[in-house]
Amino acid sequence: MKRPEQHTTDSQGDAIFRTVFADWAVNASELDYGWDYVVEVFRNGASTGLTFHAQLKSSLHTAYSSHGLFISQSLEREAADYLARQLHQPTFLFHADVNARRLFWTAIQLDEAVLTALEKGETQSLTVRIPTANALPERFDKFLADLTRSKTVVVSRLLLDTKATDFVDAMRGRPIERVAEIVADLHEKGFRLDLQRAHDQMKSRDLPAAITTVKKVISSATEYLEVQFNATLQLGELEWMQLMHSDQPQSLAAARKVTTAEALCQIARRTPRHLHLFAQTTRKAAELGVAVQKAHGLIMIWKGHQRRGDDPLWLTVLSFQVNESLLAAHRKYRQSLRLARAIARSQYRWVISRPIVDIGIEVTRLAKLLENADFRQAAAEYRKSAFQMLKFAAAIATENKSMDELFHAVTTARMVETEQDGEVIRWVRAVVDEWPEDSEYRKNAEWLLERWTDRQKGRTFEGDIQTNNRQIHQNILTSYGIDPTIEPWPSLIELAIKDDDPTRVLKECKEKLIFYHPFSDLLLTRLGLERANRKIIRCRLHGYVVGGRDLDGINAQFNERFCNKCPDRSPRADDWQFYNELEQEFLSTAETPKPAEPADDEGDPAKLGQ
Repeated sequence: MKRPEQHTTDSQGDAIFRTVFADWAVNASELDYGWDYVVEVFRNGASTGLTFHAQLKSSLHTAYSSHGLFISQSLEREAADYLARQLHQPTFLFHADVNARRLFWTAIQLDEAVLTALEKGETQSLTVRIPTANALPERFDKFLADLTRSKTVVVSRLLLDTKATDFVDAMRGRPIERVAEIVADLHEKGFRLDLQRAHDQMKSRDLPAAITTVKKVISSATEYLEVQFNATLQLGELEWMQLMHSDQPQSLAAARKVTTAEALCQIARRTPRHLHLFAQTTRKAAELGVAVQKAHGLIMIWKGHQRRGDDPLWLTVLSFQVNESLLAAHRKYRQSLRLARAIARSQYRWVISRPIVDIGIEVTRLAKLLENADFRQAAAEYRKSAFQMLKFAAAIATENKSMDELFHAVTTARMVETEQDGEVIRWVRAVVDEWPEDSEYRKNAEWLLERWTDRQKGRTFEGDIQTNNRQIHQNILTSYGIDPTIEPWPSLIELAIKDDDPTRVLKECKEKLIFYHPFSDLLLTRLGLERANRKIIRCRLHGYVVGGRDLDGINAQFNERFCNKCPDRSPRADDWQFYNELEQEFLSTAETPKPAEPADDEGDPAKLGQ
């Protein structure tokens, strides 16, 4: 029996495809799922965890356009819709010209002509134009860019899948149970005065004393479940504040909220029902916070490598990691959203205003991250959702006649707003204007609104929580699952901060240059710790070289062996600053020259990498 010609052509096309992606893992589909391959991206022989789907069309008679700018490839509408709109992974349509042994691609999820035709739905088939400029392996850099953009489009579709919910409307017709009696139990049972004293100590900024007071309550009130619950919650908030105002990794603050929520869940495993619901909602908010914190660190390192213009494949890997972290946060958000919808119908919702505010805060933080990652449409939807959450919390507080909780929900809402006279800030002002003019709540709210207005103009205030350089590095490391408090990471962070500005070394002589070492640790560069990598000091005039990791250490050696006795030494001006120079002296590894005359083994780049 003679083999069909198309089978032969398909085999030849498969060989071309596998040759182009020989460094990656090409897994063929054994069943007809609408795509032919799943390709796993490898880098330096190691899997990156990134995958994309591929549909391959092979031909002996490729239909080039008359001017040769594109190839016409026919697809059934159902197949095109599946590839372009239904798959949740980056997907490409490839065409193999078997005679010319060339492979071309189109990012079908980005093809506006295809998407428009699918939206109209007027035909049973359509023609996809595959640009002949998209040839592999010649345009691999452009393919990586399309891979990144396709992933972004897929993630954006998933992020936009959720719309804001009107929780206040869902509350209507759902009465609450035993409000006055339960509130009296929750807030007034034993040890209330001690917990109030701890609160006063916190307001006077004596956090250590407040923490000690609450811990005494926890150890003494073992027979009072509700007191244990309140004290555990208060202790978690105090220790969170302490972490946020320290130099400790900010991930510890996010993790502390999870620890607090888990402790609350242990105290109220099933009953009382209102405390159980409070604990579960607090846990969802805390878990969302951890996911947002991880995404924050990844976006920081991704943006940094973007600015430096690193190699395209690594930027693609980072982009995928950022998108996956945002999707992980999105899933936690969806869980929180489902719980909030259930709370709106619950008779125990009266106690949930506070953790609903916590969810609103984390959703707002997630919206800001989405803006930084260029998901602006999704970010706008998340801000709307955060606003609905905070209005929900305010409605619960109003229903429960809790002015403290209403104040908390309303004043927190200002965080959602981005415009001086936006919808959210108008709502906040409208609510506050209804409060008595001589009310302390109104006075405090108006003061906070004034501060918010000033912050919008760029002002900062005493007591603001500031992220320092150390915490920036810590955030990046924790986003990769690295504990920044365990050596060698603390030492590397301190070295990176210290050596970030080499002014002190370069001022000593105009002929002194600092280079990145050609055998630097690539991992440190990937983690944003390139200033903690090995470096080379070189004399531009005489070619002397000394290398090492600590800039001060190698500079001391360089001065002792060369500069101190050099008649050509020419110091820079006293007010000279490295970061004021248009042409800075840190160079890339590719530009690093071989030393003309190494001082010793430490100055030999070939031996520095050992």
